[in-house]
Amino acid sequence: MQNFHEHKLWQESFVALMDMHEALDSVEVEGREGDIVARVLDAGQKVSAKIADALSRTDRRMTRNLIFDSVGLVAVARTELAVAWGRGLLPDDTFKALDTKCADLSTSLQVYK
Repeated sequence: MQNFHEHKLWQESFVALMDMHEALDSVEVEGREGDIVARVLDAGQKVSAKIADALSRTDRRMTRNLIFDSVGLVAVARTELAVAWGRGLLPDDTFKALDTKCADLSTSLQVYK
């Protein structure tokens, strides 16, 4: 098993996940808004976990397939962030910063060799 913690891709995803936590930890939510926050954080965690899984594989083809799967998960995370923003849970500048970080991660994943 490879050490994914030291890989730039995983670190980039982890920083984005921690930024999501930081942005949403201070949001006071009720009812369904709590579900939105949970979905955002879950989506971010799944991105990091999928990247960790990919980078832990010794089979390069499997690694590449899992990296491509991660791109789709980033799209899910960006969509969940947009829902949180649309529901007023994130200010414009915070949403833009998080979305940009996710877009950059998606690009990094797509050019990974």
